[in-house]
Amino acid sequence: MLPAKSESDAMQYTLPLKEKQIQQSKLEAAARKGATIQNAEAAAQAKVIDSKAEKERRKLLAKAEANRIRVTAAADAERLSSEAAILKQNPLLINKIVAERLSDKLQIMMVPADGKFFFANDVLRSVRVANQTGQAEEQPRSL
Repeated sequence: MLPAKSESDAMQYTLPLKEKQIQQSKLEAAARKGATIQNAEAAAQAKVIDSKAEKERRKLLAKAEANRIRVTAAADAERLSSEAAILKQNPLLINKIVAERLSDKLQIMMVPADGKFFFANDVLRSVRVANQTGQAEEQPRSL
């Protein structure tokens, strides 16, 4: 009986220690649970803050883009109105602009509309005469 009594006495001391260990484990688990919940809540709040910041960033970018478009449109309108005023004063520039936009390989020379005092008139006349003469010679003669 002595061994059973000593085992019973040992259990009296061991049982409260085991209960304290179990209670300590429960407290630690509850603390871990609380810390996990707090970390999850903090992560959720951080995501909310990040999404609000991203929304604000996108809003600012949209405003900046709208402002850039407005400024560009105003500059284009001003440029077009000044071009219109210049073309109103010099309507012959329209022909020059059209010719420039047709090809970058064209070379353009502005000459007076009446052709007076322009050396090319004589050259063009002589070319026309030469062409007419050449065409007359090429025509077959009828018998």
